[in-house]
Amino acid sequence: MSKTFAEFFAGIGLMRMGLEKAGWQAAFANDIDEDKWRMYRDHFGETTDFVLGDVHQLDPSRVPSVALATASFPCNDLSLAGARKGLAGRQSSAFWGFIEVLHKLGARGPPLVLLDNVTGFLISHDGSDFREALTALNRLGYAVGAFIIDAVRFVPQSR
Repeated sequence: MSKTFAEFFAGIGLMRMGLEKAGWQAAFANDIDEDKWRMYRDHFGETTDFVLGDVHQLDPSRVPSVALATASFPCNDLSLAGARKGLAGRQSSAFWGFIEVLHKLGARGPPLVLLDNVTGFLISHDGSDFREALTALNRLGYAVGAFIIDAVRFVPQSR
């Protein structure tokens, strides 16, 4: 399978920027925020592979077969600076929409999944949110590992 990916919660395309530098090719992108979509379009030009809308309503037939799906789902409810509502919170619950899309893709689902979020995800609700997320991915057939990368290694800030 070629190095293609689907970028969920694409925002302005930061995951795409990094993956393309590593030789990957974007085949699909999705985000709910129209302002972010405009910035994405400014970065990458008018693109037919971007679906603007809520991941919970996303038609899985719009997602092509790819080698990798990335999900930089909202951190608002997981961040140590936030209200800590976890994966049940209004924004961070979008993760479950992503899981549902993977489930509906079935055998067409990507062999690789990459989640990107804040370290608060690991300890949200005493770790139960993270365990539930891992369990959901395991049920879909994914083996899971986790690691933390401090942004200070790449940019002048620590997050």
